[in-house]
Formats: sequence, C-alpha cells, structure tokens
Amino acid sequence: MGHNKITQLIVLTVILSFLAGCSAPTVTPTTSFNPTTAPPTETQPPTVTQPPNVNATIGNTATVAPTPTLPEHRIAIRVMNGIGEFYDRRSGEKFIPRGNNYIRLASQQGFSGETFFYHSTFNTNLYDPVQVDEALSKMQEQGYNVVRVFMQGSCKNYCLGDPAGGLLEGYIANVADFLQKAKSHGIYVILTIDAEPGTSYYFKLLDSTWSEDFGGTNKNILTGGGILVGRVFWQDLIDELLRQNAPLDAILAYELRNELFFESNATPLSYSSRSVRTANGQIYDMASAEDRQCMMNENLLNWIDQIRSAILERDPTALVTVGFFVPQGPHPTRIGDIRLIETRPVIWESSLDFIDLHPYPGFGFSLSQYVDNFGMEGMEEKPIIIGEFGAARSSYPSEAMTARALHDWQVESCQYGFDGWLLWTWDTAEQTDFYNGLTGLGEIDQVMAPANRPDPCLASRFDFFEYNLALGVHAEASRSLPNLPPSGAVDGTTSQWWGAGDFAPQWILIDLGTPQTVGTIRLVITQSPAGDTIHQVWVGPTIDGLYLLHTFEGYTVDTQVLEFKPESAVENVRYIRVNTRQSPSWVGWQEIEVLAP
Repeated sequence: MGHNKITQLIVLTVILSFLAGCSAPTVTPTTSFNPTTAPPTETQPPTVTQPPNVNATIGNTATVAPTPTLPEHRIAIRVMNGIGEFYDRRSGEKFIPRGNNYIRLASQQGFSGETFFYHSTFNTNLYDPVQVDEALSKMQEQGYNVVRVFMQGSCKNYCLGDPAGGLLEGYIANVADFLQKAKSHGIYVILTIDAEPGTSYYFKLLDSTWSEDFGGTNKNILTGGGILVGRVFWQDLIDELLRQNAPLDAILAYELRNELFFESNATPLSYSSRSVRTANGQIYDMASAEDRQCMMNENLLNWIDQIRSAILERDPTALVTVGFFVPQGPHPTRIGDIRLIETRPVIWESSLDFIDLHPYPGFGFSLSQYVDNFGMEGMEEKPIIIGEFGAARSSYPSEAMTARALHDWQVESCQYGFDGWLLWTWDTAEQTDFYNGLTGLGEIDQVMAPANRPDPCLASRFDFFEYNLALGVHAEASRSLPNLPPSGAVDGTTSQWWGAGDFAPQWILIDLGTPQTVGTIRLVITQSPAGDTIHQVWVGPTIDGLYLLHTFEGYTVDTQVLEFKPESAVENVRYIRVNTRQSPSWVGWQEIEVLAP
C-alpha cells in the first residue's frame, strides 16, 4: 500500500470514529499488534499488500483468458424524495425484491476430517441443474424476481476453494450455470457466503498479519489479513465468473456475509485487560466497555468499506450488501449467545448499497422489538430488505397457521420501511425443523407469491386462512409459573406457553372480549411424560353461564394437537375455560386457538 493510500485510510478511520461516536483511545500498547515483518508503529497501520493475481492458478489453468466486457447491472439504487429504492435501469421502474432462499443441504467433510451437514447447492458432486431450472421456472410463474443462494467454502472437497489454490473451476461453473438459468427466468441472484474458502491459500493470506490477539471470526474483521483475504476472494470470484462467461448482470448483489458477527469468547474480546491495535490503525483498551464496542463498530465499517471497494474495482456497477441476525439489545434476546453484533453503525454509516436483516416471527419477539434492536428506525435513504424470514415447526403447528403468520409479518413490516422480502426457504426439505414454501399444499408459497399478492403491503384473504379469535386476548389461570404466564397460550405461537407449575386439577380461562361465534377449538399440548389425560372444554357468554362443550380423554404426548369442531358453529361464546382433570405431568398448554367458522 502506497503512502497516499495509507493517508486516505487514516483520514477515513478518523471520520468513521467521529461518526460512530467513538473517540480514538490513547493507551499505550502492551503487546505487539498485527505483526507483518515487524510490529507497526502506533501512528501507522499495518501494511496490506495486494498479492499476485491468484486467478492464474484457478481451476489449475495456466493463464486467465482476456477479461470480457463487463455488463452493467440492471438493478440499481436511487434516492427519490429522500427515500432510497431499487430500480430497473432499463425501464426506470421501481424494483421490489420478492423471492426465496434456494438452499440445498448435505453431509460433507471438513478440512480436519470432521463431518457436518451444511450448504451444498453448488458442490461439484451434488449440483442438480435440472432441479435448479425447475425451481426457478416455478418461481418465475409465481412472480418472484430474486433468489438468494449460499456459496460453500468450508468443506474439503467439491466446494468453492480449490485445495491446489484459488477457486475450484467446476464449482464456479455451477454458480455460472445457476446465474444463466436465473437470468433466463428473469430472476436476480444474491450470492452470499458464511466465510471465505478454508483452503491453505486463503489461510495464508489471513495469517499474513498473524497475532495471538485475534482469534475466531474476530480475526477476519479486525486484522489486515482478514481484510486482505476478503478483498482477494471476491476479486477471484468475479474474475473467474467472467472467465467462464457468467452473466454478472443476473447478480442483484454480492453479500459479504450471510450473517456478520464477532465472537465474545475469542481474542481480543475474551481479554479483560489488554490493549490491541486493529487493522484500522487504532488501539483499543479491552478493559473499557466503550473501547470494546468502538473497536467492533469502527472495524466493521473499515472491513465492509475496503472489501466493497475491491468488488467495485472488478465490477463497478455491482451492489454490495451484508446480512445480520438480530442484535442482543436493547430488548434482551439470544441470551448467552457468544455471537455479538451491533447493526446500527453499519445501517447508518457504511458504504453498503442496502442492508439485509433477518427477523423471524414466532420466537417471542415482536417486529417492533426487532426494529429497535437493529437500530434501523428512521432510515429511509438506504433500502433494507428482509433477506430471510420463515417459520419453525416448533412455533406454528400447521402450514395454514404459518402462512397466515408470515403474511401478517410481511404486511406489518411495511410500516417500518422494509423494501424487499425473501422467504426461508423455497423447498428445502432437508431442514426438517422449518417449513418451506412448498410444504403441505403450498399454502406458504400461495400467500407469498407476487402473482397472488401484487402488493406485499396489502393484507389479503385466502380460503385456508384461519382467524383465531383468542389471539392476544386476556387469559388467566388457576396458577402459573412466573416465566410461563397464561398469555403464552394465546400469543399465536407455540414457542411461548402457559405452565401451571403443578399437577391437575388446573384450569385456564380465556376472555374473547365480546360474544363470538366459534367454529373450532384447537389445543396444542405441552406434556412430559406422555400418558392418559382428561381435558374438559367449557364455554359460555358469562363466567357463571359456562357449560361443558367437549371432553378430550385418552393417551396424549407432548406437542400433540387436540381439535374439536362441532357439527354446527357455537354462538354466543365469550369465555372458554379448559379444565385439566388428569395428567401425568404438570399442566400447561403451548397454544389455545378459538377459530371463527
């Protein structure tokens, strides 16, 4: 790196420090920092040099063919009346990303010989072009315009990295084929990744500034080597896609990480009293909570901006983004998770073209709480998409209920300024704990498809939608554990529930607010161990006027669904009380639904 570039980097760091509200520490270093050939001085950041063109060995070919003419990406971003939006350069029309995550998963071997189950869409021994084309064709029929796919760099064979160096030619050929098929179906692709390839070539780049002060994922973001490996990898990828005549204009965006985070149990965040110098040339005191957060915030911006600039050197009209799961505060969530991230600085201060956030319904967290934790409220100039949202089977007992929840989540998200939506996932049957768009009778796909709902912000009705009269209403019980109140049985998900904390007899009473006409009563059991139970359902217009409607009696197990649907709808029902007379376990309900006819 020449003197002018070093000066620019220092100026950029000072600006970012000001924007992030962090003051540059003035502590004296106690260890060596990011050594290259010798420890850098306090005022000069570590030198990051560009290695030779590694594409010369990609796919074990001798040389790289002349670079084809770069196509201009068709989808870009503009600001209209202070609001950022995607648009089509050719037509000038606003573009709303709506699509799916296309995911294949399989068992693979890691570099240390371990076996793991992970992304395998483009693996050279597993890629299925016929299956891909059928999926993209169906997405096109349904009106979707974006698909998000994972590149896999973590396995020993058949993956993105070539053990001989650079990128595996056959793997990139599969990515190029996917891009070509997507383009033929009018669908744009977000290429994402969890980490650069784990081959020795990229590890050597990562370790070029080795120091014991940086470990885990922290090493990738906080060191010059981490920045270097990111810059080299993305340029390698673009160069090889071009060499294989892949249609780069089918790419909506390069996503630097699927979900970007630091690790609290890795150095330097595992230190409680030490000072470290990071890739931006600054020194941070690990005994200071403020310094620790400033280190993460400032280096996130530095890492993102430098790698984005490397991508634009190869593909000047490309869009670049990063994905995030929800931060742990201010509303407490992901308690005990070692993965740390604060997204506000990236949303407001980074050079990213748009942001990809992943708020999932059904985990006891409201969308407004997600928005607070992401720190995105008020952002209008930079588009924000929901690049992942789906539903766990543990949260919703049926496809119809899931479809309704995802529909409502999408409609509500428009209030907060989200600009695009990608379902998790299109058809990934390999991930059995989550619904995909085509499970059941395809209810989820029917609800999400632009062909059925041209305006994602407008609520629609579908024949299979169930209208739960008990959702969010007042509930009380004979007794409750402090962390399992009666409201957990009427919150719309099975991830929160009511627990009495004692054996039968126990009861829970639900107040619909006004007399209603009831079509079906559905109860989702929480019970361990399994055994014989007796549950009575009483209903009526007043508490004093309750009468026995139905009795469930028999052998039941945890998560089992009990459902009673009378021959004709029951009118004039305001109160529903479920009395448990017998159970082998403490009494509770994951969810109680009172459905309209």
